[in-house]
Amino acid sequence: MNDFEIIHFSLWGLKLQEPMALLTNWLIAFFCFFALLRIKWSNAYPVKYFRMFYLVLGISMIFGGLGHLLFQYFGLYGKIPSWILGTLAGYYIGKGVLYYWKDHPSYRFFNIFLVVKSIVLLILSLVFLKFIYVAVDVIITYIMYSGYIAFRLWMKNKIEMRFFVYGIIILFPSMFIFLMNINLHRYLNRDDLSHVLMLACIILFYEGVKRLNMKYSK
Repeated sequence: MNDFEIIHFSLWGLKLQEPMALLTNWLIAFFCFFALLRIKWSNAYPVKYFRMFYLVLGISMIFGGLGHLLFQYFGLYGKIPSWILGTLAGYYIGKGVLYYWKDHPSYRFFNIFLVVKSIVLLILSLVFLKFIYVAVDVIITYIMYSGYIAFRLWMKNKIEMRFFVYGIIILFPSMFIFLMNINLHRYLNRDDLSHVLMLACIILFYEGVKRLNMKYSK
C-alpha cells in the first residue's frame, strides 16, 4: 500500500497514473542521453564505465516512468526492468570511480563488495517484489563510491572528484525523504522529489565525468 495519494487519469482509453513520476523519470532519462551525446568520449578504461552509467540509467528511467504510468496493467512486474537496470547503472558508476582507487590496499574489498551487494539486494528485490532493496543498494553504492571514495580521491588532488561529492551532498536528503515518507504535495510526493534531487546529482556527476574524459582525451 502506498503512503501517498496516487493520481489516476485516462488518456486514449487507457487507465493511467502518476503523471509526475513519468515526467521526473523521463527528465533524468533526457539528461542521461544529453550527456551521452554531448561528451566526446575517449576510449580510456574508466571512462567507458561512466558512459555505460549514463546509457543504462537513461534506459532504466524510461522503463521506470512507464512502470509508474502503466501500473494498472503490469503492476509491480512492470517496474522490474527499471530495478535491474538501475542496479546495473549503480555498478557502472561505482566501477568508474573505483578505477582511480586501484592502488589503494582496500581496492579489492570495494571491488568485490560492489558486485556482491548489488547481486544480493537485486535478488531480494525480485524475490519479494520490494523496491526498498533497490533503494538500499542505490544508497550504499552512491554514498560509498561516489561519496566516500570520491572524497578521499579529491583530498589526494584528484580535483575532478569534487563534483561527485557535490552530487552526493545534493542527493543525500532523498534517503530521508523516501524512508520517512515525506510528501510535499500530491504532485510532488517522495518519489518525485527524490527524482528531482537525483537529476541534480547526475548533472553534477556530468561535470566530473566531462573533466575526467577531457583529461584522457588530451
